[in-house]
Amino acid sequence: MIPLEAPGRGRRSREPLLDTIQGLTDDFLAQIRAKRVGPYALYGHSMGAYLCYLVIRRLLLEHDAPPLHLFISGAAGPARVKPKNATIHHLPKEDFLAAVQQYGGLPNEILASGEMTDYFVPILRADFQAVETEKKVESRLPLDLAMTVMTGSDDKMVTIEQARLWQAESLQPLSFKVLSGEHFFIFNHWPSIGEIIVNKLSLI
Repeated sequence: MIPLEAPGRGRRSREPLLDTIQGLTDDFLAQIRAKRVGPYALYGHSMGAYLCYLVIRRLLLEHDAPPLHLFISGAAGPARVKPKNATIHHLPKEDFLAAVQQYGGLPNEILASGEMTDYFVPILRADFQAVETEKKVESRLPLDLAMTVMTGSDDKMVTIEQARLWQAESLQPLSFKVLSGEHFFIFNHWPSIGEIIVNKLSLI
């Protein structure tokens, strides 16, 4: 497994944050091209899933090798209609944190630490800004690409119906899994997710 890391966090914390989908897509595309060796698959959660999808479209457009499989979790299909005026990236810090907390996944230890919130708020704000300010894209032709979509049974950000919209992006039948939990259900299901990925790739 080769993790991809966006600028402004982790080992790349000294780099400027990116707050546009275009900038993040360009960055992830460059990382994938630099790190892949032979046949590969992509896995992304939430915004990361959407970025993987956009990277694949760029790879095909530029006549480059796409992955064998796309694994998605915690993400609505691109065909979802975004609610109007549902932006939070511009809110004051306390209001922004309260809105993010509704999605689940922000540990109390982070919320209780001013130092930790000072570190994470700019990162989260940039991510939400990238998603919330993306310009509407006209419908795209579906890809001839195998996809596995995993979603949380109680996800407040992505309904099961919205997760199923990924079928519109692929000519192949969608493999769909519902796991218990909210938006960050992945933290309680790493072994199951690993097993799903390994089993699917072993059939290729």
